[in-house]
Amino acid sequence: MVEPGNLILQYLFNAVYTAMWFAVLDLTLAKRYSRTATFLLQALWFVLYRLITLFLPFMSEFRIIFFVVALPAISLLCYKDPWTKIIFSTAAVYMVVVTNELVGAGLYFPDCVLQGNIEALNAAELVELWGIYLSTGSLMFFLLYLFLNRHKFSLSAEDWSMFATFPISQYVLMYGWLDSIRLSGGGRSFFFLLVMFACIFADVSLFSAMVCLSQRAQLAAENNILAAQIDAQEKHYQALAAQYESIRRMRHDIANHVSAMQSLLASGRSSDAQEYLEELVTIPFDTNLGLCKNPVVDAFLHNKLEEARSAGIDVTVRIDLDADIPVSNVDLIRIFGNLIDNALEACEGTETPSVSIACSKAYGCLVITTQNPIRQEKPDKGRRIPGLDRGIGMHVLADVAKKYNGSISFNENKRIFTTELIIGIGV
Repeated sequence: MVEPGNLILQYLFNAVYTAMWFAVLDLTLAKRYSRTATFLLQALWFVLYRLITLFLPFMSEFRIIFFVVALPAISLLCYKDPWTKIIFSTAAVYMVVVTNELVGAGLYFPDCVLQGNIEALNAAELVELWGIYLSTGSLMFFLLYLFLNRHKFSLSAEDWSMFATFPISQYVLMYGWLDSIRLSGGGRSFFFLLVMFACIFADVSLFSAMVCLSQRAQLAAENNILAAQIDAQEKHYQALAAQYESIRRMRHDIANHVSAMQSLLASGRSSDAQEYLEELVTIPFDTNLGLCKNPVVDAFLHNKLEEARSAGIDVTVRIDLDADIPVSNVDLIRIFGNLIDNALEACEGTETPSVSIACSKAYGCLVITTQNPIRQEKPDKGRRIPGLDRGIGMHVLADVAKKYNGSISFNENKRIFTTELIIGIGV
C-alpha cells in the first residue's frame, strides 16, 4: 500500500519534470494558442498521461509506445512550426529523458527503483532520489535549450560544446562525491543536493556572463558601423556642398557663357563656338552621388564604395531604395555595411577583385544581393575580437532578416560567392 504522502510527492516530482519538457519546447517553438491556453492543454495532457500509465505495466511494450507517441501528439497540437522542427525538438527532449534515466540507472537508482517498485522508498529517500534526478535533468534540459536556441544567443556549435564541458565536468565530480558519501556511510545527501543545485546556478550565471560579453561585442561592432555612417554622411554632405558651390558659380557665369557663344556664332566663328562648348562640358561632376533616394544610405554607400574603388576594386551598383521605406536607417546601414565589408574582404587577393551590389523591390520584399569572386584557397584567419567569432557580421544580418520576417542565403558557383538578403517591407 502506497502512503498518500509518498504518492503526492511522486506526482509533484513528475509534474516538475514534465514542466521541464514543455519549458524547453515553449522556449524553442512558436505557440499555436495563447500562453494560458497552451499551459492548460499541457496540464490536461499531464493528468491524462499519468492516469493512463497507471493501468500499463512497468516497462511494457504498450507503455513505451504510449510514451513515444504521446509527447509528439501534444506538441503538434500546441505548436505551429513546421512538423519536422516539432518532431526534431520532441525527439531531442526524448533523448534527454532517456539519457537521464540511463545516468540514474547506472549511478544512483536503488534496486527497488530499477525493478519498478519506487513505492518501497520512504519520503526522505524519495526526496533524495528525485532531487538528484531533477537536478541532473534540469542541467540536461538547460544544455538542450541552449543547443536548440544557440542562434538566438549567437552561439556556434563549437561555442556550445565548449560551454557544455564545464557543467558536465562538474557533475562527473559530483557523482564521484556521491559515491564517496555512500561508501563512507555519511548522511550528507541533502547537503549534496544543495551543492548540485548551486552548481546549476553557477552554470546559468556563467552562461549569462557569456551572453552579456557577446552582446557587448556585437553592440561595439554596431556602434563602429554607426560611427562610420556619421563619418560617411559628413563626407557626403561636404561633397554635396562642393558640388553645389560649383553649380552656383556656373549659374553665376552662365549668362556670360551664353553671350560669348552667341557672339561667336553671330560672327560666323562656329568652330570656335564648338571648341568653347567642349571646354564647358569638361567641368567635373561627381556622378557617384545620388546612388539611391534614401539620403542616409546614399551617404554611406558613396563613401564606402569610393574607398573600395580607391583600393582598386571594381564596383557595380544597382540600388532601388526609396526614402520612406519601412526599415530603420540603422538597420539599413547594418545590412549594407556588413554585406559590403564581407564582400570586399572576401575578394582580397583575387586576380580581378570586384563587387556587385544590387537592391530591388519585389512582392512586398526588399532583395539585397552581393556578389564577389573568392580565392582558390581560403585563408585561416583569426578572430577580430578576442573571444568573439568572426561570423558576428553574419549573426547581425541573420538577426535583421528575422526582425523583418526575412531570410538570408549563400551560394557559391564557379568561384563566385553570392549573398542574398530578403526582408519584408509590405506591399
